[in-house]
Amino acid sequence: MERPANFRMIRLGRELRGLTQTDVARKGGPSQVRLSRMETGQANASSDDIASLSNVLRLPPPFFHEPGAPAAVPLFRKRAIRSARTLSTIHARLNTAVLIAQRLLDAGVNVELTQFFPEPGDFAPDDPRVAADALRRDWRLPIGRVDNVTALIESAAGIVLRVDFGSVDASAAFIGMQGDEARLWFLINTREEAGDRVRLSLAHELGHAVLHRRLAAIEETETELQAFTFASALLMPSSEFDRAIPFDALTLSDARRLKETFGVSIQAIIRAAYERGRISRARYTSLFKQLSARQWRTYEPDPLPVEMPSIWPEVLRVHREQHGFSDADLAEVARVDEPTLGDLFPDSFRRRPRLEAVSISSTRGG
Repeated sequence: MERPANFRMIRLGRELRGLTQTDVARKGGPSQVRLSRMETGQANASSDDIASLSNVLRLPPPFFHEPGAPAAVPLFRKRAIRSARTLSTIHARLNTAVLIAQRLLDAGVNVELTQFFPEPGDFAPDDPRVAADALRRDWRLPIGRVDNVTALIESAAGIVLRVDFGSVDASAAFIGMQGDEARLWFLINTREEAGDRVRLSLAHELGHAVLHRRLAAIEETETELQAFTFASALLMPSSEFDRAIPFDALTLSDARRLKETFGVSIQAIIRAAYERGRISRARYTSLFKQLSARQWRTYEPDPLPVEMPSIWPEVLRVHREQHGFSDADLAEVARVDEPTLGDLFPDSFRRRPRLEAVSISSTRGG
């Protein structure tokens, strides 16, 4: 006997498609009032409800019967997102991507650990530099540059996924899913093309994993600053970075040279120099004005290649080559359709156009 529909999955599916409850009702789904009651667990979804939701949201019925609580709130490096609807859609896309990856990992693929993430609470969130220095020691990182942040995270079995966030308003995210404590998920937006920003964003999310995992909610501005400070200390350790910057004498050409040395953006170097007291506020402001004059705030010179994960592509390779799975098979295991796989994971699956029926009268102009 099939388990009842999970009310959280109903809401997740709707937000994945960027629709309001009223939108769903207008497209032939349950009424707005009934859908609201289903999404809050006040009413059980009938088989007819699920059939109509499956049709409107373009998701197979098994998607809505996923057990558990797939509603983790990502900790992520984002720009100012003013639209609550955009934010909820990003959240839904990230949670769905992680659910898909969970299902495919659970379908006969093992990931071996070579080192381990710190336990929650090992490091105080209000001392991120100490945490970064300790992690460098515990994970035996060489002095200076972190060669590959993605490989570093994957060495502790952190799963790095390249996902289309559906927006350029966020670069990366960290998710620790309830009921899956063994896996930590790091998501990079496929729309982010700057390799230096990807490295800093991943280090930022690593900061969230080390400092804020299972931590009671605190002010977002505070957690974001702590994560950035952690990332800065990890990628630009003070023992080498501070020595490379004579007091209040940093120039734009110096920062450009240090970009190659540490693998972070010129802007990150200037910000770190200011926050560590190596340059004055006046020089900091002057350097950013020079960046703007050269139009380097958006596109910096000397671009770095984007780091690519290895665990997720290997999972798909094992399924395709050893298990003989087609993309249709993978979609069935993941409880979504093939276009959703291509939409969320454009690096790994072919994007497929969605065709929707339109009325004949509308094609004739009335």
